[in-house]
Amino acid sequence: MPYYKIHPMVTVETPLAKSVFTYLLYPGEMLTVPAVSFLIEGGKKAIIVDSAGSQEDMRNNSQFGAPWRHVHAFEDLLGKHGLTPDDVEIVIQTHLHFDHVLNTQKCRNAEIIVQEDELRHAGAPHPITAKMYRWFNEHGKDLNYHPVRGEYEVAPGINLVPVPGHTEACQAVVVKTAQGAAVISGFCSIDINFNPPPEIAAYQPVICPGIHLNAELAYASTLKAKRLGDFVIPLHEPRLKEMQSIG
Repeated sequence: MPYYKIHPMVTVETPLAKSVFTYLLYPGEMLTVPAVSFLIEGGKKAIIVDSAGSQEDMRNNSQFGAPWRHVHAFEDLLGKHGLTPDDVEIVIQTHLHFDHVLNTQKCRNAEIIVQEDELRHAGAPHPITAKMYRWFNEHGKDLNYHPVRGEYEVAPGINLVPVPGHTEACQAVVVKTAQGAAVISGFCSIDINFNPPPEIAAYQPVICPGIHLNAELAYASTLKAKRLGDFVIPLHEPRLKEMQSIG
């Protein structure tokens, strides 16, 4: 079984309230978070996890009016690894919120692996979350989706595990690396969700994501993701902007 490397590819970033990620904690604090696509290197196929989006697309789809700023073009990031969007063979969508899918339509030859219930919910979302899925309903319904249910092996050493709560059916991606099993979280989170400071860890080992459909389920999935592997890669951790590779 191969060892993989994970390359975070940041296309845009935006200032957001920290409480977007930390339910009922840190009101008034701000941080700058990236939108990230992850390239998994080391297998027979070109695989990415999520696809992020361009500044223009992100601003047009943002529910919060966030001032997304350009960092790198998706095409340039893939080009550093000798790839184009047409070379991408598999896109694993952790979930279908706009900030994780906007470049997926550029990967015209890719199979898009997503949980079946997430696909269903995206097509008929609740009014509370409808804007998060607007891109899907305007442009994304006819892509080459491969719906799965529950746990699923994408390739030896790359496995999908449901972690619902943030959305109807988001999924974590567990990747075998030389540093251990890396868990790409599958839901919008930062490092503190999984590693709270001692004063919070004393009464809860993880912090529930601030955006969720079900707080108790989102909390349980955060704890589950923390225990799935050796370390977690949160989808919006600010430090990802500085990381070239993981594993």
